[in-house]
Amino acid sequence: MSDTGSRLKKLMADLFRCDVSQVTDEIGPGELPGWDSLGHVALMAEIQKQFGTHVPVEDAIAVESVTDLVAILDRLQSH
Repeated sequence: MSDTGSRLKKLMADLFRCDVSQVTDEIGPGELPGWDSLGHVALMAEIQKQFGTHVPVEDAIAVESVTDLVAILDRLQSH
């Protein structure tokens, strides 16, 4: 797992108050307690703070899994 993936999973576990083992690569919005529409907005805000990267709205809407989010973050941070 990439450093981005590890950091994101830890951030999500803290934000959604669950064990990091529950935050799998395949899990998506609505499948993790707290990762609803409001939780998604909170996640994007926390990502901006922790990673120093703004996730564009169109990318945030397209997220269907943790893997998608890691790919977006890797792409944004490579610029």
